[in-house]
Amino acid sequence: MTGSRPIDANQATCEPLIAPFAGWVVHPDWAERVISRAYDNLSPLQRQALVASNPYSYMNVTRSREDLFDNTDLSHEDLVVQGASALSRLLNAKAFVPTGRPALYLYRLTHKQGSQTGVVCTVPVQGFDDGRIRIHENVHDERADLLTAHLQGVGATSSPVAMAVRTTAELYNQLFNITAAAPAELEFGSTAVRHQVWTVPDDYTESLVAAFDNQALYVTDGHHRSAAAVRARAAEPDNPELARTLAVVFPDEQLQVQAFHRLAVDQHDRSPEDCLAAVDDVAEVTPVFSSMQARPQKRGMAGLYLGGSWHKVALPPAVGNGAVNGLDVERLRRSILDPVLGADELGVPGVVEYLPASLGFDEIARRCDAENRVGFALHPMTVRELMAVADENGLMPPKSSFFAPKPRSGVFLRMLGRGATAHLPPS
Repeated sequence: MTGSRPIDANQATCEPLIAPFAGWVVHPDWAERVISRAYDNLSPLQRQALVASNPYSYMNVTRSREDLFDNTDLSHEDLVVQGASALSRLLNAKAFVPTGRPALYLYRLTHKQGSQTGVVCTVPVQGFDDGRIRIHENVHDERADLLTAHLQGVGATSSPVAMAVRTTAELYNQLFNITAAAPAELEFGSTAVRHQVWTVPDDYTESLVAAFDNQALYVTDGHHRSAAAVRARAAEPDNPELARTLAVVFPDEQLQVQAFHRLAVDQHDRSPEDCLAAVDDVAEVTPVFSSMQARPQKRGMAGLYLGGSWHKVALPPAVGNGAVNGLDVERLRRSILDPVLGADELGVPGVVEYLPASLGFDEIARRCDAENRVGFALHPMTVRELMAVADENGLMPPKSSFFAPKPRSGVFLRMLGRGATAHLPPS
C-alpha cells in the first residue's frame, strides 16, 4: 500500500526507487574523529565548539554561518569554499576508503527504545515530482539555497536524507536479518546509541531493490537537503550525478518521533504580562509551578514559557479538515504564532527558532531568557500522522517533527566529481 495519493505512472520511469552506489566509507580508525552528530541535534554554540576544536569533524564540511565564531558575514560561496577545503583535508588524510563497487548498506541504530535498521542507497530526485518520494514540511529558502550551493561546489554528500517506508514484504525483513547476522563492518557511538553498518551481499542486492517496487518513500528528516537536491537537479538537468541523492530508508514501525519545540519573538515587543494576556485571549492559559507540569501529555496541549514562568496552553480547535490542519504545530502557527505574536515562521527567518525535544525543557527556559523569546513545548506527532499529511500533498511548518536517534554524517561519501572531488570518479 502506498497511501491515498497515487504514484504518477506517466512520470515515473524504470529507474529503481532505491539503487546501490560506489561510495566511500570512513576508515574505522578515523570514525570517532570524523563522524558528526546530526546538524539540528546540536545547538549553534555546540556546533561552534565542535568546528573550532576538531578540524576533522565532518561538521567542518557542512557548516553554516552560525557555526563559526565572528564570521556571520560569510556568503554561501565563502562557506562552500571552506567546506571544500575541509573535505580535501579529510581526503588527504585518507580518512575515507573507496569501496570500489556499487553496493547497498544496512545502517542499524540501537537505543533504549529498541532499534531501527535502514537501507543506505540512492534515490531518484525525480521521485519528489512523481509521487514516489513524499515530503510533509515547508523549508526556509536560505537554508535550502546554502545546501544547494554545497551540492554544486563542495563535491560530495555525506548526510543521507532519512526516509520511511510502510512495512514491506516479508522478503525485505528477511534480507535485513540475513545481512545483519554477520559482525558489523563498522561500529561506533555510545551506550546511549550504538551505530552499526553492514554491506548488503551482492546476492541479495537485486532482491532488496525489487522489494521497493511500487512503494512510496516518506521524508522524515532532511527536507532542506531534499529541496537542495531538487534545486541542484533543476539547475543542471543533464548532470547524471545530480539525478539521484543519498538516502537511508527505515521501516515506519521502527521510527521514534519527538517534538520540535518553538521559540518565538513577540514582534509587538510587549511585556511578559501583556504578551501572556494576548495569548490568553485566544487560548486557555493555566499557570503551573514547573516545567514538568507544563509538559504536554496529549495532542491539543502545549507548554508555554514566558518571563521566567511556565504555563499550560489548550490550543484552539483545528481550522479545516485536512490532515495538516489537525496537527498541533499548525494549530499553534495559525492561532498564536502568526496572529498573536506576529511571528510568521513561513516568512521572516529567525522570528521562530526550533529546539529538538532531546535538548530538554531547561534549554527552552535558558534560550528564552537569553533571547527574550516565548517558548512553546509541543506534544510529538506520530509517523502515521506525518504520512497522512504527505499522502494529501500537505505541508507542515518547518521543523515540525524530530526523529531520534538519527543517522550521522561522515559515515559514507557519495562523490560528485566536482569541487574537492573533481579529480575522483563520481559515485
